[in-house]
Amino acid sequence: MSATPITPLRRRLALLDPHPVLRRGLEVVLCQQPGVQLQGSYGHGRGLLRALLRQPHDIDLLVVDVLPLDMPCDGMRFLRLLSRRWPALPILVLSAHCNASTVAMALEAGARGFLSKSAPAETLLRAVDVVVRGGRFVPAEMRAQLGRSRTQRWQHGLAPLSMREHEVVRLVLRGHRTSDMARTLGRAASTISTQKKSAYRKLGIRTDGDLFQIRHLLPAG
Repeated sequence: MSATPITPLRRRLALLDPHPVLRRGLEVVLCQQPGVQLQGSYGHGRGLLRALLRQPHDIDLLVVDVLPLDMPCDGMRFLRLLSRRWPALPILVLSAHCNASTVAMALEAGARGFLSKSAPAETLLRAVDVVVRGGRFVPAEMRAQLGRSRTQRWQHGLAPLSMREHEVVRLVLRGHRTSDMARTLGRAASTISTQKKSAYRKLGIRTDGDLFQIRHLLPAG
């Protein structure tokens, strides 16, 4: 996979990806660029955390997958941990999960860019350039899928689920039907249906199947 050089960077990168073959390919692409130094390449979240705790000022940009194999917490919580502990350290997320919900939640959790793993090397390098220079990067096709209103919410934080919406989502993930939830929560089935639709709209999904695809990205509880 060849890469077209872009504006030379003098930046130190750390890479986190649980898939050895993909991680090696990313290493090759990134290290071909003038001025880019790969300070560390990790298959596990704990390894990256140890490196940051030991020498946090040696890294200018994190390029991470949201699903490391041994991440100490779920993907979005891990991103929040990184962004809160090292708020000045920009994060570019690479993921095979590229629906509207994943992108929105990653940016809300502190990522400054998001890119599909199927993107060409040139797009990855452009994303690195934009994010490391203080900008935000989401490919145009993703922005088109999400729409203007959702993109604006990314910039200021996603609208959170209400407590009742969260209860409904949690029960859906446990396999409960609307009638079951109505009995469990003591609400009318029509109310449950309305709260479920509202929660799905905020999450950028439409069906129960969509919810199960992103369940690993939702806050625990």
